[in-house]
Amino acid sequence: MRIYFSAIASTLLLAAGVVNAFTLPNSASLRHITESSPHHYLTLTPIIIQYKSESRRNTRSTLQLSANDNHNEIIKPSSTTSKIDQILSRLTSLFPLFVLGASITGSIMPRCLNWVNSGNIISAMLAGVMLGTGMTLEKSDFGTILTNQQQRKSIPIGVLCQFMLMPLSASIIGRALLLPYHDPVTMVNVGKHLFLGLVLVGCSPGGTASNLVSLIAGADVALSVLLTTCSTILASVVTPLLTKFIVGSAIPVSGKALMVATARVVLLPVALGVFLNEYFPKLCQQVSRWTPFASVVLVSLICGGVVSNNAAMWTTSGSAAAVAAGGALSLPMLILLAVVLTHALGFTAGYLVPKKVFGLPERTARTVSIETGMQNSALAVVLAKSIGADPLSYLPGALSATAHSCIGSGLAAFWRFVDSRKKTNDNSS
Repeated sequence: MRIYFSAIASTLLLAAGVVNAFTLPNSASLRHITESSPHHYLTLTPIIIQYKSESRRNTRSTLQLSANDNHNEIIKPSSTTSKIDQILSRLTSLFPLFVLGASITGSIMPRCLNWVNSGNIISAMLAGVMLGTGMTLEKSDFGTILTNQQQRKSIPIGVLCQFMLMPLSASIIGRALLLPYHDPVTMVNVGKHLFLGLVLVGCSPGGTASNLVSLIAGADVALSVLLTTCSTILASVVTPLLTKFIVGSAIPVSGKALMVATARVVLLPVALGVFLNEYFPKLCQQVSRWTPFASVVLVSLICGGVVSNNAAMWTTSGSAAAVAAGGALSLPMLILLAVVLTHALGFTAGYLVPKKVFGLPERTARTVSIETGMQNSALAVVLAKSIGADPLSYLPGALSATAHSCIGSGLAAFWRFVDSRKKTNDNSS
C-alpha cells in the first residue's frame, strides 16, 4: 500500500510541479496588481505576504514603484537582495510540492516526522504561521474592508460562500462516504472521527495559497486578500460554532474547547502580530521577508507529521477494504476521495453561486470560487488535536492541504489558458 500511495503521490507531485512551472506569475503581473490596488495588497496567507512585504520596502524592493514617470517604472534592487527574494519567492510558490513531499516522507519514513506530534509542537507551529501573517497587517487594513465601495457587495457574498458552501459540502460528502465506515475487524465506527476531521476542514476558511492562485487565475486579487482577512478573523468564532452544529449529533464535540483552541492559535497570534507591526514596523518588515517560506515549511511539517502518526494505515496489513459507493476502496483511498470531492464541490459551487445566483462578474466569481475551495487545512489539524480527538480525525486536514493546492493550481492554469485563448481570438479577429 505504501508503494501504491507513493506512486499516486509522485504523480500528483509531478503534476503540481508542471502546473507551478507554467503558471507562476511574472514580475509584470505583480506590478499590474500592485499598481491597480496597492492599498489592498495585504493578506493573511504565507504566499502573498512576501509580495506585500516586498512592496513596503525602500528602493531595494523588487515591487516598489518609482515616484518618477507616473509610477511606470520599477526601481531596480541590489543584486544580492534581488536574488535572495527571487529564491524565496520561487520556493514559496512551490507550496503544494513541499506539502506533498512531507506527506510522502511521513508515510514511507514516519520516524523522520514523528517528533512533530510531540506535545504542543503542531499548535506552536500554526501559531507561528499566524504570528507571521499578523506582522504584515496594519489597523488601517481592517478599515479598508468597511470603507471600500467596490467590495461592499462582493465581500458579504464571498464570506457567506466560504462559511456555508464548504461546510455544507463537507457535511454531505462526509455523511455519504466517511460516517458509515466501520472497522472490518473490530466493527467499531471509526468513520465518525474521519467525519469530524472533514467537517473541520470545511469549516476552516482562509487557504494558505488562495491569494497566489487568484493571481495566476486572473481573478480579483484585492478581493481575495480581503476575503482571506475577513474569514481568518471570523474563523475564531464561526468555525467552532459551525463544527458543533454539523457534527454535534454524530459525535460529541465541545464548542467551548473549539473556540478556545481557535482563539489560541489564530486570534491571539494575529493580534500580537498586528501589535508588533504597529510599534516595531522596521523589525516586522525585515522578518516578513522570510516568513512566507518559513510558513510553507511549518505547514508542510504539520501535514507530514499527521501522516506519520497514522503511517500504519498506509500499509497493506493496516488498511482493510472498505465498501463504499458500491465498490471496494481501501480506507486511505476513501479518505482521499472524500477530501477531493469536498474541495471540488466547494470550487464548483463557489463559482456558480456568485455568478449565476448573484450575477457577479467573472473575475469576482473566480475569486470567490478559489477562496471557497481552498481551506486552512493546518487549522483543521490543530483544532482536532486541541480538543483531544482521535488521531484519525487529523488525516483529512493533512490530505486536504495537498488536494486543494493541486486542484486550485490546476483550475488557475485552466482559467489562464481560457483567457489566453480568448485574447488570441480577439487579436486575430
